[in-house]
Amino acid sequence: MAHSPAKILESIPGLAAAKNAAALVALQDHEDKQVRKAVRTALHALRSKGVAIPDAAAARNWTAPVDVEERTDRREIAVLDPETTPGLVRFMIAVPQADQRGFLWVAALTGRDQIADFTAYVQTDGQRSRLTREWARNFNGREVPADWARARVRWAREQTLSSGYSVPTQLDDMLVHLGPAPAARPASFLAGKLPAGFKGERDNVEPTLLSARVFAWPPLFDVEPLLKKVNDSNPEMSAETPEDVRYQALMTAAAGDESLRSTLKSQVANLLEDAAHGLWLSAQDERAAEALALASELRTADAPEALPWIGRLLGFQIASTLSFMQRQQAQQQRAAG
Repeated sequence: MAHSPAKILESIPGLAAAKNAAALVALQDHEDKQVRKAVRTALHALRSKGVAIPDAAAARNWTAPVDVEERTDRREIAVLDPETTPGLVRFMIAVPQADQRGFLWVAALTGRDQIADFTAYVQTDGQRSRLTREWARNFNGREVPADWARARVRWAREQTLSSGYSVPTQLDDMLVHLGPAPAARPASFLAGKLPAGFKGERDNVEPTLLSARVFAWPPLFDVEPLLKKVNDSNPEMSAETPEDVRYQALMTAAAGDESLRSTLKSQVANLLEDAAHGLWLSAQDERAAEALALASELRTADAPEALPWIGRLLGFQIASTLSFMQRQQAQQQRAAG
């Protein structure tokens, strides 16, 4: 049975994330106007990233049988993307099946280890081979361990359900293929594989946090109580106050904050760890090692809010919160006007 336009619209972001230009081109003449518009937008985004877009004739042959050479690689292959949607990490796992068919799983996980989205696509061997060759080109042959990626998705499913939220139906449909849930959160596959020795300090973490794109993260915790503490304790403080003094005031306000501590140990550490995975895929091993070290410091510290570099991260979160509030106010003003 043909998919409804609504289902096709839901699938387009996943196709774009997987850089499956052939599938998108095959949909560009769809009878539904919204589908055509969404496909044009996705193809334009892929072109801007340098992805080769096949012509319509090639796209029509997208599911045609492929030659023997294209069917030789039957491994599961996985990559991840922590940048496209700040605050989420997107896993893409290409899984071969019998009869020259397979699946492409695209799963979006939050920093809280919960499923934000999951879509399963059916692929031919040829489609998977072309996709995995493209991944090999983009990431210089580096891959995320497929078993580890599967375990991350299964772990996130269990965390989502235990928090009282539902998961996409397609994810439950794929459980027989995904395998069992792990007993604990899968540790980073980079553990022990990167240079060691980096220790976060107030004046050495900014390049690492910028590489991890911490500035693009959405608000992860409520900074208003923190700012109130700073203002109440330092009523004379202003933009003219020396940076050292303002930094120390922020660190003092953060001390002992249990809510902040919990977020740093879990959500922030998770996002930094996945940023490290993305940096490693891009062959930025030094920055990956630093981001992974910061994540480890957060997880193992008794009071991560007291780590000397936390004020830098808090500064990014304060800026993110202020930007979010400004956007909300602008939307409200436009609605009122």
